[in-house]
Amino acid sequence: MTKEVPAEGHSRVRRQLFRLIERFTPDETTIMVVVAALVGLIGGFGAILFRWLVDVFQGLVIGHGEDTVSLLEPLPVWMKILLPVVGGLIVGPLVHFGAREAKGHGVPEVMGAMIFKKGIIRPVVAAVKIIASALTIAFGGSVGREGPIVQIGAAMGSTLGQWLRFSPQRLRTLIGCGAAAGIAATFNAPIAGVFFALEILMRDFAVRTFSPVIVASVVATAISREFLGDTPAFPVPGFVIHGSHELPMYLVLGLLVGVIGVVYVRTLYASEDAFERLPVPDWIKPAIGGLGLGVLLVFFPQVYGVGYDSMVAALDGRMVWQLMALLVVVKLLAVNLTLGSGFSGGIFAPALFLGGMLGGAFGSLLQKVYPTSVEAVGAFAMVGMAAMVGAVTGGPLTAILILFEMTGEYHVILPLMLASIGAALAYRSLMKESIFTLKLSRDGRPLEFGRESALLKDHHVQDVMEVGPNSLSMRDSFDRILELFLSNPDEHYYVVDDEGKLAGRICINDVKGLLNEKGLGRVLIAGDFVGPVPDVVARQDNLEDCLLALGHEDSVDLPVIYNREHPVLVGIITRRAILEVYNREVLHHHDMGIHLVTGEARMHDCVELPETYKVQMLLPPDHWYGKCLRELELRRKYNISVLAIKHRTLMGHSHNEMPNPDLALRLGDRLIIVGEIKDLEDLLAATNPRVLSGNAEGEPHE
Repeated sequence: MTKEVPAEGHSRVRRQLFRLIERFTPDETTIMVVVAALVGLIGGFGAILFRWLVDVFQGLVIGHGEDTVSLLEPLPVWMKILLPVVGGLIVGPLVHFGAREAKGHGVPEVMGAMIFKKGIIRPVVAAVKIIASALTIAFGGSVGREGPIVQIGAAMGSTLGQWLRFSPQRLRTLIGCGAAAGIAATFNAPIAGVFFALEILMRDFAVRTFSPVIVASVVATAISREFLGDTPAFPVPGFVIHGSHELPMYLVLGLLVGVIGVVYVRTLYASEDAFERLPVPDWIKPAIGGLGLGVLLVFFPQVYGVGYDSMVAALDGRMVWQLMALLVVVKLLAVNLTLGSGFSGGIFAPALFLGGMLGGAFGSLLQKVYPTSVEAVGAFAMVGMAAMVGAVTGGPLTAILILFEMTGEYHVILPLMLASIGAALAYRSLMKESIFTLKLSRDGRPLEFGRESALLKDHHVQDVMEVGPNSLSMRDSFDRILELFLSNPDEHYYVVDDEGKLAGRICINDVKGLLNEKGLGRVLIAGDFVGPVPDVVARQDNLEDCLLALGHEDSVDLPVIYNREHPVLVGIITRRAILEVYNREVLHHHDMGIHLVTGEARMHDCVELPETYKVQMLLPPDHWYGKCLRELELRRKYNISVLAIKHRTLMGHSHNEMPNPDLALRLGDRLIIVGEIKDLEDLLAATNPRVLSGNAEGEPHE
């Protein structure tokens, strides 16, 4: 006869089992590295699938082969013209009705998802992007396959993370992993894939981000090399730099590339605006752009598709400088017609093409002028390719690594670096936004503050402003002004007219020179001192714009008006109030959703709030289990608030729930609590629970 185990014994066994599981639960970095390897696997096969689709569609349209110029040559003129038109009639409806995020080059959409959509990318985007971009390239669209691979890999990473119910911070990391995997697989460039994700997309080189991205890039490259081979994308002859006297020539090339890069970006977005204004349905516009592109293909088949074969010809020195210079102009027009009208494809290959042709033409001209000083024209083409990519993407380091890994040519690394930095400087002096961030900026979503600042866009000035601040009227006496300054620590006060409209402000520096003067109390009034206000915000403005305005003026507060049409002073907003909202939002996104790892001596996040407050993860003492929050009375006894309850199962899974005061705590539950540090210490002294605290970066430590 089996002896029954008492209920208390069951509880003790469960507690021991939980502690055993917690002790061997992998930490955050380990979890992300394992999932990143899976993302790299998916991204690598996604890149292979995309290239296979391009080959299949191209084979159906013009035939198989890398030399697309030769494949187009025997086709009749009418077919060359109609190819992009037919492609537009297929791609336009597919993108418009399937997933509009797949329109264009896709990287801005990935950045927008990371920053403004909590890392969520719809799974359908990957499916539509992979088909639409493959059709675009096969039917003659003058675009690249690298941008689509980035969006496809990012969408796959986000989809996997959503399926695993990851937090927004983890989703952003997986998007970076997917993008790195795509770049690494398509370029056969694992290092460049890593730096593309970190330098351009994520702008984050923290260890917790660096490790998963590296793993994803390595796995994707291994898959790509297994199926596509381990050869450079651009086989080039050995280039040799014969002396430092050549380096200034490469610097001049870089500056020239930077200028043309600005033209490239400006004309691309101008073409999008022009097609946007056309009074026809959006899904038909790619066919209209395809008609113009077809005409270009009749005379310049080099701009068909990706154009790698023409770039190899430039690297080998098999093109005359006149043709290369002309192809710069023609390629610009072809890309604008393709992406501006709504086709789907990347901007990397066009940037490589433009830089290669510009560099080749520049090197050929130098060779004619200085035949003894310039020997390798192809070296200028290669350097121009890297310089153009680095300038327009805002990632010169990524561009240097891409070209270095794509060619395997080390001897031109010095001119490669010099020209890339020169191009980036020239570009930045003329234009602040990259080809990726400009789209977001045009949509009213600039990236000045980086990733977390976007959290402030959902909050408005009227939510946190101070209503009814101390203010002065234009008729207030000098005595009244002195009374305010002497009785309050403020350095300035805002002045309103008889209708309550903001008239300006008075600073303490405006009046302190008159403090020792006698008899001015009733002679001078506020109107005699009022000065201009640096900036104002309306109550409907979002906090990100407000913080940007505060940064420009280096002020602690700004006046708030009712609206721009009725500039009545209704309050002030301080930098401190905005930062309190920011801290709460960062806490919500990083702590409330992150998988917390605990153990006997293992600790985790605590985020310092303004002044004396702190948020902590709390492992309740055993005698709390079975009781509800209402019974525990944490707010009354300790002045502590419970923000969320994290439930853990025996399998180690966890999820967050809003606190229910009548729901009993279960074994494995953790409490996310907030309160003053002193009150938290009192709670620990009274209950002696195990507290999980740590740094604000999400790195568990002992």
